[in-house]
Amino acid sequence: MGSSDEKLSQFFRNTERYHKWAAFLLLVIYLFLNNSINAASDWTELSRDSNNSTALWEPYLWEYSSALATALLVVPLIYFIRKLDTYAFGVRTWLLWHFAFASLFSIAHVTLMVAFRELCYLLSDKEYNFGPIANEFFYEYRKDLWGYITLITFYYIIMFSYRRLIGEASVIREHDERVEVNGARGNPSTSGMPDNLLVKKLNREFLVKLSDVYWVEASGNYINLHTVKSTFPLRYTMKHFCEHASEKGFIRVHRSYVVQSTLIDNIRFEDSGDGTLTLLNGTEVPVSRRYKDALKARLTPAA
Repeated sequence: MGSSDEKLSQFFRNTERYHKWAAFLLLVIYLFLNNSINAASDWTELSRDSNNSTALWEPYLWEYSSALATALLVVPLIYFIRKLDTYAFGVRTWLLWHFAFASLFSIAHVTLMVAFRELCYLLSDKEYNFGPIANEFFYEYRKDLWGYITLITFYYIIMFSYRRLIGEASVIREHDERVEVNGARGNPSTSGMPDNLLVKKLNREFLVKLSDVYWVEASGNYINLHTVKSTFPLRYTMKHFCEHASEKGFIRVHRSYVVQSTLIDNIRFEDSGDGTLTLLNGTEVPVSRRYKDALKARLTPAA
């Protein structure tokens, strides 16, 4: 990989905590610009009518209320899409779930949009009329359905590109041949999790030692492997990772977190039973009381 690609990849890894906020901000900017253009177009059409009684601010209110409703609904929508992707559904079931999400999204979008408009019209001397509910909702539903398809298409494209850019890890299976990557040779493990993981970053591949992974975090249908320098997504469930990597020293401390036991510095427990675990690199990971006893048992030397 060229130095510019590596620098870009490292930049994305170093700024990972801000990516969700940046994505949301870009979406808001897009909605604002897109709906501003739509409002200007609406006003141009309305102003051509000599009997037009619509005020200039009205088409902007219509469009901005729609944009605001969309922005508010995107966060929970992406949350449920990520939850959906944690399950191994067939294509038909997956499509049915998305159809249900799209329908709920449209109902919520129209409800919020109309509520915002009604509220703003109360502050003016005009009266808002949504129109025949069935006809208008069907009209909005068609637009929302297309908007939903566009949104999730961009979401999956962006997530795929993002994982390839920062480096996506994969398990070296038993049937894989020995691989030579960046001058190093790796042997697949005969059982459980291998000692090395194959990382694909754009058009190159290299090995990452599992022993270099400090902690693991669940992320939808992926888990994020955190090393000192990088974070690599791995398409693996947390349950299977715990089963296959326990012999490598990994311990589950939370529903969403696993740590390398040899890299634990200290643990602090609260009266509630929950706690905070600090790794040697200074990273703090939450400890759930559900896993407290198992954690202590793993760390207590055998008599």
